[in-house]
Amino acid sequence: MILKAILVVFGCLFIGQVIIALTDLPLPPSVIGLVVLFLALQSGLVKLATVEKLAKVLMDYLVLLVIPACISIMQYLDIIRDDLWVLLVGVGVSTVLVLISTAGSYTWLRKLQKSRYQAHQSGVDDV
Repeated sequence: MILKAILVVFGCLFIGQVIIALTDLPLPPSVIGLVVLFLALQSGLVKLATVEKLAKVLMDYLVLLVIPACISIMQYLDIIRDDLWVLLVGVGVSTVLVLISTAGSYTWLRKLQKSRYQAHQSGVDDV
């Protein structure tokens, strides 16, 4: 079962590579592959049970997958030191913007959900 999941994930990554090669989108192929996997899961083309066990295994070993990225950051410490304030301000501002946009989206979607629920309830009561 895990072999099938690995083939599905690598198939989606391959499709991402092909899409990037054909369209020259300024995105990493892995991001396109994740979108392809998401669409395949949403459409029912791929069943969640197929990739769920692999996802759990990958989450268990996530720390080992992150260590190489952290080590490669250490190669650029001189650049980070030179632009530390720019990086800190950029991270701080983007974090605040993400929090504000997430809260706004949640609030808007919650109001929409409540209004639809109330409209549905009033329609049911009328019948």
